[in-house]
Amino acid sequence: MDKALYLLAEFDQATQEGLAALYQTLGVEGRQTKDIPYHLTLGSRPCGEEVSMAQELAMVCTQTDCIEVRMDHLGFFGLHCLFVEPNMNRELLTLRNRFFPQCGKGVSAWTAHATLLIDEPEKVTAAIPIAAAHFEPWNARIEAVSLYEFFPTRFITRCILQ
Repeated sequence: MDKALYLLAEFDQATQEGLAALYQTLGVEGRQTKDIPYHLTLGSRPCGEEVSMAQELAMVCTQTDCIEVRMDHLGFFGLHCLFVEPNMNRELLTLRNRFFPQCGKGVSAWTAHATLLIDEPEKVTAAIPIAAAHFEPWNARIEAVSLYEFFPTRFITRCILQ
């Protein structure tokens, strides 16, 4: 996999703890990236844009209020990825479009999601009834946006929303 820069919309502490607790109930380690906050990936750009992305991030965050979202349901990408998906709202879509203006016009391939588990289909399938039994929708807040490079994982900067 080629390296790239990613913007991650990070949740409030209560949502971080709630997602971590839900993940723990699954009883499987998974292959998802560890040691980063739960988040919604807004998008990615090539590594050569690090300086401009960091400047853009600082500017956008000073002009953007925290965003309330409803973590409403579980979702899947095939049988390899289990996630919690928020209901889409204008504020979240506007945040994404500030960084990625070419997206969101007409049909968009972006699915806002907080990954719980990435693994082999057998493990993900076994986790589904466990997640479903413990999942209840809740209100969450996006309070920051961070810039990371993957892979390997490298934290670059975090900006707090207003």
